[in-house]
Amino acid sequence: MRYWLLTWNPKTFDLAAARRDGQPIGDWRVGRFRDELQAGDRFLFWRSGSGGIAALGRIGGAPVFKPVPSPDYWTEVPEQAWFVPIEVEQWLDVDITFGQLRADKRFDGMGFIRMPGAANPHPVTEAQWEAFMSRL
Repeated sequence: MRYWLLTWNPKTFDLAAARRDGQPIGDWRVGRFRDELQAGDRFLFWRSGSGGIAALGRIGGAPVFKPVPSPDYWTEVPEQAWFVPIEVEQWLDVDITFGQLRADKRFDGMGFIRMPGAANPHPVTEAQWEAFMSRL
């Protein structure tokens, strides 16, 4: 089992509206590490910009290249993209700023800290996962 950080940008996807409308979030866009994502891997859903953790869950299977699910909630909708199935286990509203992560030595060396704008997903070590869990 591996651990991942999936990022969501409120400027490009309206998660609050999707949840309010009862739209299931069953897939998330990924651009790299597609061969490494596996069913059962754990993920945290990170809110870009102001920071924070919106959800905790599991990867449901291998990524698939397909049309965008829930196109009404995306501000920029590509024709097709890679999406990994996700299973949200718990919705959260935990405010953690990027600066707080960067200042926490437990996250030293994390790729997300070095390159926060890189495409999804961001690998997380077991020690970093435990550090995130201690903040929830």
